[in-house]
Formats: sequence, structure tokens, C-alpha cells
Amino acid sequence: MTGTTNSDSLVSQVRIGESVGDRLGTVLVVTLLPVPLVSLLYAVHSIVTETPSEAYSLVSGYLFYGIVNLLVVALLYGLLTPDRRATVFRFRRPSAREAGAALVAFVIGLGVYQVTAQLSAMLGYQLQGLSYSLSDPGAFLAILVGAVVLAPITEEILYRGLVLGALTSRGFGPVSATVLMTALFALIHLPNFGVAGTIFISVWGFLPAVLRLRYNNLSGAVLMHALNNVFAYVVVVAVGWT
Repeated sequence: MTGTTNSDSLVSQVRIGESVGDRLGTVLVVTLLPVPLVSLLYAVHSIVTETPSEAYSLVSGYLFYGIVNLLVVALLYGLLTPDRRATVFRFRRPSAREAGAALVAFVIGLGVYQVTAQLSAMLGYQLQGLSYSLSDPGAFLAILVGAVVLAPITEEILYRGLVLGALTSRGFGPVSATVLMTALFALIHLPNFGVAGTIFISVWGFLPAVLRLRYNNLSGAVLMHALNNVFAYVVVVAVGWT
């Protein structure tokens, strides 16, 4: 009986039943959890399959990141009470206006890439190209699942759903909350995207945040994010612009 009581007490302490803004520590831990978990997944996979570390590619990295993010989002879903899930997992069918805004934001994002690439070059940093071939069906499937499907959905839930929602409910205004959330979002991409890529993301990240705040919905942000990743990871590589 005591064991059951202690277990129930632990669950009640871990679960997020009140405003997510009152649990910023938990929010940050959950949001940053994919970083060490990806490293752990690499280590476990390497040991089990006896794969040397140098054999892993960008493609496997995108797939591992997508899978880990999905697991973390599932954990987050379990930690939230139904009321909190409704605010963090804010999905509904986008209106025509929201879908159009997502398309416009995608196009603006292409311009952001060009401007930040020039700025990075002036600062002595170069954007890293994508070195993989889509002619391999396995690589294409991994990119499709990891970068095009899982990454946009899970990152929008974690950053524009959870972190942005936590900051605004904590009392931060829309602008300051977006700045802080986007800074965190950019920094976690630094190891893989380098300084130039982080500069790009630190500007680009405002676009899905604006969609989330304007329409009180994550669907448009996910659509815009997915379009961006289709272009960056599939179209650009397929036509050889890397």
C-alpha cells in the first residue's frame, strides 16, 4: 500500500497538471533531452551492431534524431494532463488563410537563407553542404522519415508548442518569448549546423513562431517547417545545389 502511495505521489510530482509556465525546469529538461539521447542511441547501436563511429552518416543522424524526438514527444504527452495536452499539442485543421500564410512564410524563409548566408560569409563562416545521395532508397526513406516528417512535427511540438507556450504563460510577452525560444532552438542545432547554420536558424525560427501565435495552432507551423525541409533535404540535394 505504501509502495503504491509513493508511486502515485511520484507520478503526481512529475506530471505537469498546472500551467507549463510554472514548470520551466521540467520544460527545459524535456526539450533538451533529445541531445544526450541521440548520443546514447549512437553508442548503443554501435555496440549492438559493431558499427564503427566513422561509418555513421548525416542520413543516419537525421533518422536517429527524428526517432529520439518522437520518443521524447511521447514522453511529454504522458507527462501532461489532458488540459495541458490541449495547449501544447495544439493541432487543428488549418484554414485556407493559415495554409497560405505558411506558404508565404516558407518563401520568406528562402530569402532569410540567402541573407544570412551572405552575413555569415562576411563574418568568415560558411554554410555546410549536405553530402548524401537520394539515389539510395534507404537514404531517401531515412531523410523522408527523419527530416521531412518527424523533425517538423516533433520540433514544432517541443519548441513552438511547449517552450513558447511555457514562456508566454509565465508572463513573457510574445516578442520576448519568441526570442528566447528561438535562441534555444538555434543553439541545439549548433553542433550539426555550425555557426552559419545557427545564424540562419536564429532568424528563420521566428517564422513558425509567428504562425503559431497568430493562428493559435501548430498546423501551419508544421506545414511551413515541412516545406522548408522538403526543399532543403530533398530538392536541393536532388538538383545538386549543394
